[in-house]
Amino acid sequence: MTGPRLLRLSSDGKPTALGWVLIGSVVCGILAVGALAAVFITVSVPLPDAAPGGSATEVLDANGDLIGALKGEQKRKIVPLDQIAPSLRDAVVATEDRRFYEHSGISPRGMVRALFTNAQAGGLSQGGSTITQQYARNAYGRVGTEKTIARKLREIAVARKVEQRYSKDKILEFYLNTIYFGRGAYGAEAAALTYFKKPAQELSMNESAYLAGAIRAPERFQPDEDPQAVVRIRNEALSDLVATGKLTQAEADVVKAEDILGLFKLGETELDASKAGFFMEYVRRLLRTDEFGFTDGELLGGGLTIETSLDLKMQASAEQAVSSVMDRPDDPEVALVAMDPEGYVRAMIGGREVTDRVRALGFNYAANVGTEGEGGRQAGSAFKPLALASYLEQGEKITRRFKGPAKITIDEPLCRNADGQSWTVSNFDSESYGTLDVARATANSVNTVYAQIMAEVVTPKEFIATARELGIAIPSRDEGCALTLGTTPVTPMEMARAYATFSARGRRPEVLAIVRVTGPGGETLVEREPRTERALDTDVADTVNQVLEGVVNSGTARGARIGRPAAGKTGTTQNHLDAWFAGYTPDLTAVVWMGYTPDESGAIRLMDSVHGRRVTGGSFPATIWKSFMQSALKGTKATDFVKPSSRQKIPTAAPTPSCPEGTATGGDGLCEPATPFPTASVPEFSSDPLPAFTTTPDIPPLPPRPRPSPTRPSPTPTVTVSPTPSPSPTPSPSPSPTPSPSGAAPDSGADPDD
Repeated sequence: MTGPRLLRLSSDGKPTALGWVLIGSVVCGILAVGALAAVFITVSVPLPDAAPGGSATEVLDANGDLIGALKGEQKRKIVPLDQIAPSLRDAVVATEDRRFYEHSGISPRGMVRALFTNAQAGGLSQGGSTITQQYARNAYGRVGTEKTIARKLREIAVARKVEQRYSKDKILEFYLNTIYFGRGAYGAEAAALTYFKKPAQELSMNESAYLAGAIRAPERFQPDEDPQAVVRIRNEALSDLVATGKLTQAEADVVKAEDILGLFKLGETELDASKAGFFMEYVRRLLRTDEFGFTDGELLGGGLTIETSLDLKMQASAEQAVSSVMDRPDDPEVALVAMDPEGYVRAMIGGREVTDRVRALGFNYAANVGTEGEGGRQAGSAFKPLALASYLEQGEKITRRFKGPAKITIDEPLCRNADGQSWTVSNFDSESYGTLDVARATANSVNTVYAQIMAEVVTPKEFIATARELGIAIPSRDEGCALTLGTTPVTPMEMARAYATFSARGRRPEVLAIVRVTGPGGETLVEREPRTERALDTDVADTVNQVLEGVVNSGTARGARIGRPAAGKTGTTQNHLDAWFAGYTPDLTAVVWMGYTPDESGAIRLMDSVHGRRVTGGSFPATIWKSFMQSALKGTKATDFVKPSSRQKIPTAAPTPSCPEGTATGGDGLCEPATPFPTASVPEFSSDPLPAFTTTPDIPPLPPRPRPSPTRPSPTPTVTVSPTPSPSPTPSPSPSPTPSPSGAAPDSGADPDD
């Protein structure tokens, strides 16, 4: 006995004078507590309308499979009483409150026992609380947790009101969903998953006895810290079950003989793990925006169910495609977004470290740039299809021929640099292509042809209008003809939406990641349907698709061929700062970006030697895209693109520059050492858990813009062809902390493409 023993007996077994004083004090205390509790119950403690819970929010993929849980520090998953094993229900009642089904929320007998114990201990060491009182203390913040008479009175008052409103089984359900079991697990379901990797309804008597016994000091009775104490509290709980008549002594002895320590499966649970970490964070931040309006409290403890567009099989394919190609510590960052023609986001990679859940909480290269969701990375020639679409909208033909010199100077006022000087553009590696049509110029990504298209046909104003129709807002600072060379920062999400518009034959989809949000009772709180809007003429989109098929079949993206109809465009920015491949089939669009993160000064490392080679859109990005698409579309029927009704003749082959001896034209259209480029293998989807958003706000629906007349006169620019290629100056990246060089057009030089 550690405290002073105040209740002493005389030699004849009767209480001493001091003992009688103590008894009187206890009786008076009980009477006082009862009187004050009556006042609290009838006057001053209103009960909230609903019993609070605090369950993690589950995020599901498009097939109903669990991606992960949004939660705070607590792990909790609320389940109804009939999904909690009877063995656990009985064990908890036996150990915590044997007369639970008999009393009305408070137990005078327990209070007397506690008062005597506290008196003997010289302080408040035992509370004498029933299950209802414990629930009242844990669930209703106004009760408090301090060890005072006032708090005890509040607890009693709330417990009585809970008993008046709810049935015994409902109160037990509330209690079993809120009580702490240790290791961050609140509630029976979280505890069963945390300790035994099974749902609460599958718990055995052996496991239930341990959990019930651990409630009184859960962090103390841990199998990896005090295994003997684990066995002891399990046995004590079994003895309590015998005392209440729920088990016979023989049945209890059988369970006591069973091993308990070998049943534990400690480690990460489904409430800890998350697949698709970048997507999970994207969804969480999206739900916090004004569009949805959820608070952190609702998301982390509201017991919501979020149904999303993600396909976990495609996500696994994306993660494998990235990690198998970018497998070195100093590799650049990678982002990937996959989207179907209706705008459903099917996969998302926001950075190279696809299994790092902590990393996923930070910067997401797929859907935002910077802490305020602004910016992006320059797209390079992956922007040329926007100019192509605008060109076709003017009624122009893809068979129109242009000169493709190595270098060209354009003096058209709309195309001049900010300093008023003429705009000079070079092709990648200063290659010359002779005279060729628009389709072949697109397949070979000829900058000097697209510079003429911008000057003679499209104009920056028309390009900006088409980009906006496709879901890309061009900043006001970007107004020059260099727009066609991808000088505007964009995110992979924006590019995926634009290319999905081509795939959908001109209908621009609204980005759809969150399909439905339901409350803990199954009520629908938010529901989103796919929405598309006509952005391009159908024939224009079909023609773009056919031209971009040529890029994959015989142009700069030959390394992205996947054995079924596919279209796409490569993009590489000045000095290999960024590399893109945006490609699609009629059923699925995927965009891959690569680039290094700016250092503290804002400078961005060049990708001029990654795995021993310089990175272009047709190299690593196309390889990742190919690996992903082959895996994601495996087992699905190939779909053909619809031919344009105008029946414009599309060349089946494109001219390529000749290569010196000892080199060959690679999959990206460049002359490189004649060595094969590795192709990543993507295994079948595994059900093993993959580790666990700053968003780019959707551009609002746009009003239809008037189509210009095909017969309108075109400005005639002044064009000077330079016969001798000259190196182009290198623009310096912006010192902005966001991973993006300036969106301003370079004064001169080429957009080096693939």
